[in-house]
Amino acid sequence: MRIFQWGLILSLLFTSQMALSNRKSDEWQYLLVFPMIWAPSITGTTGPAGDKVNIDIPFDNIVDNLHFGLMGDFYAQKNKWLFGIRANYLHVKNDSSTQAGILVPSFNIALDAQMSLNDAFGGYEVTKGLVLLSGVRHTYSNIKVDVAPNSDRPFWNDKSGTIVAKGHQFDWLIGLKYQHRFNEDWGISLTVDTSVVGDNDVNRGINLAGTYRLSKLNNIWFGYRYLNIQNTTDSNKGPVEVDVTQKGPMLGWAFSF
Repeated sequence: MRIFQWGLILSLLFTSQMALSNRKSDEWQYLLVFPMIWAPSITGTTGPAGDKVNIDIPFDNIVDNLHFGLMGDFYAQKNKWLFGIRANYLHVKNDSSTQAGILVPSFNIALDAQMSLNDAFGGYEVTKGLVLLSGVRHTYSNIKVDVAPNSDRPFWNDKSGTIVAKGHQFDWLIGLKYQHRFNEDWGISLTVDTSVVGDNDVNRGINLAGTYRLSKLNNIWFGYRYLNIQNTTDSNKGPVEVDVTQKGPMLGWAFSF
């Protein structure tokens, strides 16, 4: 009789634990990452096909050249379903000079760039920790480049000018997200995505993020992000080819609830 009682108690405890676990998995779990700082180096080219200008803002100079930046992520997960929104905006300015040649003077290049990247996506966990993603990415760029030769000769003065290229692009993305928790405090996630069809010729990114739990609500969010976008945009000089890569560390505060 006592064995039966103990068996019944253990069975009830196991059943209640399973019910609690299932009820927890049936609830929505949210993660809000804000405020968030991304300090990328920015490299690439822009300009008409036969007359491109180099863009080069190294990581060391991004803070000095950053005029405004705003970034944040939001994720909602229930059972095997994941939904998310990612948004960031950067406004940078930079002045640089090319190296002079034997017959060619150096050129001063003044860059004023506003760039925004916004994702809305959904995903399904195909196996433990691995989520198949699909969604839409909106990119906005407003790039102004002033080129002026460091020479008083009339011939080279004709080479000066301003290129202004701006536009909105939309792309359909697919990707994979892998997430793993080592213990109650430490976790990691890796997201890889690329465009399938859309306005950009190339739109691909890699996002590696780690989390450290300080409390039930508060977490530290850190990692590294890579983004490469290539497209052809209309400008005051006609069609302009843009190839920009942003990559660098990120750090933020995350609220889990």
